[in-house]
Amino acid sequence: MTSPAPRRRILLVSGILAAWLLGALVVRLGLDWADTFPYSPASEVRYLVIAGVALAVAVGGSVASILWARRGRRREKGPGHSVTEPPL
Repeated sequence: MTSPAPRRRILLVSGILAAWLLGALVVRLGLDWADTFPYSPASEVRYLVIAGVALAVAVGGSVASILWARRGRRREKGPGHSVTEPPL
């Protein structure tokens, strides 16, 4: 069985990968939706909004994965131990 550190790292990488795949899905579905409208100058704005939402989903999911992994590291040390403060 793997130790907690490599398992946590695998979960972290999986979470980041899942976030970017979800962002790619947002792009795919958003562009399919945007293409149902006839082309106009407003189409460019729709494309930019879709790209912004997809980027926000990907970056937000990545940050959430990193914070989730860091929370698990603190929990493993137990109560009374701080990750940021050295012991006295």
